[in-house]
Order: sequence, then structure tokens, then C-alpha cells
Amino acid sequence: MTDFRDDFPILEKKVYGKRLVYLDNAATTQKPDCVIDTISDFYRTENSNIHRGVHYLSELSSEKYEQARKKVSDFIGARDPGEVTFTSGTTDSINQVALSLAPFLKGNEVLVSGMEHHSNIVPWQLAGAKVKAIQLDDDCNLLMDSIDITDKTKLVAISHASNVLGCVNKIKEITEIAKDYDVPVLVDAAQSIQHLSLDVKDIGCDFLAVSGHKMYAATGIGMLYTSDRFSDLIPARGGGGMIDKVSFEESTYLEPPLRYEAGTPHIAGAISVGAAIDYLQNIGMSNIKKHEHDVYSYAKDRLLEMDGVDVYGNTDEMCGSISFNLAGIHHYDVGLILDKMGVAVRTGHHCAQPLMEILGIGGTVRASFALYNTREDVDQLIEGIKKVEMMYN
Repeated sequence: MTDFRDDFPILEKKVYGKRLVYLDNAATTQKPDCVIDTISDFYRTENSNIHRGVHYLSELSSEKYEQARKKVSDFIGARDPGEVTFTSGTTDSINQVALSLAPFLKGNEVLVSGMEHHSNIVPWQLAGAKVKAIQLDDDCNLLMDSIDITDKTKLVAISHASNVLGCVNKIKEITEIAKDYDVPVLVDAAQSIQHLSLDVKDIGCDFLAVSGHKMYAATGIGMLYTSDRFSDLIPARGGGGMIDKVSFEESTYLEPPLRYEAGTPHIAGAISVGAAIDYLQNIGMSNIKKHEHDVYSYAKDRLLEMDGVDVYGNTDEMCGSISFNLAGIHHYDVGLILDKMGVAVRTGHHCAQPLMEILGIGGTVRASFALYNTREDVDQLIEGIKKVEMMYN
């Protein structure tokens, strides 16, 4: 597969005189020239607020914003662009669902997995729900037999792929189980949207939350798919742009998706998502998956063959992230030293403290991959780890 590093100008940067190896993609991906240019062009030549204006720039901005919505809809297999709401990110998407469903959730249960990001735990607690986790086996597979849906279970909220381990969960199977109990399903796809082809109709989920910055677009923009089953939810945000009529006595709202997009949205961010989707589709998601699988498997094999390195998670399908620790060396120290060698990784609990408790550790070193990473990047990571071990032994 072609080396796509040249499409990402920041990867030309030297870090402490070393070639930059960026392996923190689960936190945020770098941006290709086409996305950067799209954002710049918008502010230089098109900038205007959307939907409310009758002048040329407003109509142009509105058209590009809605074109981006259509691209997202097609990319995830939605039935209609009206099922896609722009938010500020995956966290905001999940919080909006939690706020809208709060009367329904309060005093009841939300079923999650044992590997969830805090963003798929805390919002449900704030909504007044009890969070219950599906158990994991020693390899961090979800124990499907432990799924316990009761009359108190009002939502299943599950990550497609772990931001810590890279484990890909069987979300279609989980959705089918939930359907047997008529329980809606939210999928957190923040860590899979950039790696795997998604089809919400095939998955059968009711909600799907993603972030633009995880898929090569701008920060501060996210998307929430809401099936037509929940098209009449009470909006979580109120203000301009989402109302039909307002009086001091009561207000009525527009039809989706505008009813869920109060105020001025991140217009440039939404348009950048459209540019990022064009970029991904020009390469082909199947080609991306094949390339990333090669780099990911190579990295995992190299780490597993090293003495004194513990690698966490081993499910049938994995993508994106690999977490590991070096025996006797704190993960934070490993990250600091790797940084001096030009290798950017993430250390800590990765906003997954319950998972760390299950694993019996305080944190990990996480290397996470994108389409521009190569085997050469992995080799530089491994050499860095060897130097860390030499410094401590």
C-alpha cells in the first residue's frame, strides 16, 4: 500500500532531531492537506452562518454543511441524512442522548461493557441511571453469556472498539440480543469509524456516536446517528435554529436533524468531516483496513516476542490501539523516554479506570495506529523500548 505520510504535513516535523513517529491516534488523528485546505478555504472564501440567511455566502455555507451531513449519512449507511446530527464530538453525542432519555433512564439500568471510556459511563450516571457492565474474560472478550437484560435495563451502550486495548466488540450480536428485549442500543464508534466500514442498518443500532477528529477531520465536531425510531426525542439543547414557534408559554421544535442543533454549529468542522470522508473513500476503507491490519499485527507480534513486555487484550478482531507495560518501569517514564526518541505514545489510564481495575494495573503505555503508520514506525517504537529497558537494567 502507498505510504500516505506525505499527505500529512505535520509528519514532516522533527522531534528532538528525530523522525516523528506519531502513535497517539486514538487520542486524535493528524490531518491531511485536503482537510486543512478545506478548513482554510471555508474561512477565506465562504464563511457565513447557515440556514438563516438569504444572501449568497449563507446559502453557499448552508449547502456545503448539508452536503457534509449527506456524506456522513452515506458513510455510515443511514437511511436518510436527517438521521445525522452534528455535535461537538462523541462525548457530546452521548451526553445529548443521556439528557434526552434522562426521564426514561432515571432509576433504571444502562448496560455497558467492562472496557468503556468514561464518556460512556459518566453521562448515564448523571442521567440518574445505574451502570452495569458486561464481564470480560482473561483475553478481554466480552462474556456474551453474562449479558443480563432485565426489566430495569433501558439502554445498552457499547463501544465498538476499545480505546485502550483495540478489542473489537461484537456489536451486531449484542444489538440482536437487546432487540429480543426491545431495549435500544447506542454504539460508541469513536475508535472504529476510521478503521472499519460501518453500516448502522446492518448493525441495527438506535444511536451511533463518532468524533470527526478521530477520522482525520477537525477537532470540536462530532456526529450522532439517531434512528427514526427515536426521531421525536426531546432536544437536549435549546436555542436558535431548532425551533418552529416560540412563545412565553411554550415552544415547538423543527423536525430532525435541526431540532437537535441549537445555536451556531461548528460549520467549518462539519465541512472538514466531508473532506475527510472523501479522502478515506478515495483510498477505500477495505484498503485502509488491510494496511492497518498489517502494521497492527506486526507491532503486536514484535511486542509479544519481547521479554519483560506485557501486552493486554487478545480478541478475535482488534484494531487501532495496543496497550502494554514494561516490567518494573512506570508507564509514564516509558512515555517520556520514547518521546525523546521521536515516538509519540499515550500513557495513563486512558479515561478507562474501571478497565484498569479489572486488569489490576494503574495504567499502560498505548500505541495507536492510523493509515499513515508503517512498519518502519513500529521498528522505531521497538528500538525505543529496547533503549528504555537498557536505561533501567
